[in-house]
Amino acid sequence: MSPVPQYLSVSVTVPRPLGPAGIAQIPISRNGSNWEQWFAFHLTPAQQVLVGLLLPVVVAGIGLLLVRKFVRQDFLRQHHDISGPVLSVLGTVYGVFLALVASNTWGYYEQTSANIVREARDIQTLYANATAFPEPFRSEIRQLWAEYRDVIVTKEWPDLARGEGNPRIEPVLRRISDAYAGHQIATPTEGTFFGESVKGLAEIKNLRATRFEDAVSSLPDIVWLVLVAGAFILVTFCYLFGARSYPIHTVMTLMLTAMIALICYTTLILDFPFVGPAAISPNAFTALDLHCGTTHDPC
Repeated sequence: MSPVPQYLSVSVTVPRPLGPAGIAQIPISRNGSNWEQWFAFHLTPAQQVLVGLLLPVVVAGIGLLLVRKFVRQDFLRQHHDISGPVLSVLGTVYGVFLALVASNTWGYYEQTSANIVREARDIQTLYANATAFPEPFRSEIRQLWAEYRDVIVTKEWPDLARGEGNPRIEPVLRRISDAYAGHQIATPTEGTFFGESVKGLAEIKNLRATRFEDAVSSLPDIVWLVLVAGAFILVTFCYLFGARSYPIHTVMTLMLTAMIALICYTTLILDFPFVGPAAISPNAFTALDLHCGTTHDPC
């Protein structure tokens, strides 16, 4: 093999452990390592709404009914001067923590969406960069990138919604890596495009690995423990008010419970960006124009 020209020297940093042909090894949890993954991957949307939204409201209503039945209301009214300020402090502390968790989760969701768009644009760029390469390498690399996109959309994306990886895409990535590794550079211009393509290939591998991590990662259990325990304390504290009207007391307590449950449910849904009502679609990949230069569209 002839020596590689100086203008082809490319320094690429790949921070993840690499397997054959430089393909990032992606840890995928098929069954979920905690209850949050179980909730996201094993329950239907209707079951998620039932468990995450309706069940807390029903439990809160039953709890209030029992307190109103067995605790004298005049006894509770004697402590309103203390319970009011304490509830205000509890609500403020819990609200700040809940907002912080929800805001951070939304930020990670947005970052995942941005990474997907970036990955799709990298594929389009590498497909376009093939114009600088001679035949038959140009057609070969374009066909491989088109195949890679198709496998992502038809095979890999449905598996992301189940927290699983699809092994069909690994051979495609390996063939792409082998194709670039075996290509011989003829001109400085070709070498420039080739070097940028190698950088783009490394970035796509890293973005794909990040996409899988985002699909199965979850909040620490301690965070959910604080959220659930805080919600329990806040809602049950509302039982300690001796309201004269039971219906009004019930409505206010259930509204508070529903609001907390809705925010927690939304946080959980956003924490798994490829499943549920807020699932990110593969539109960024399906919208790619990967036909230019083929027999169907010779450009």
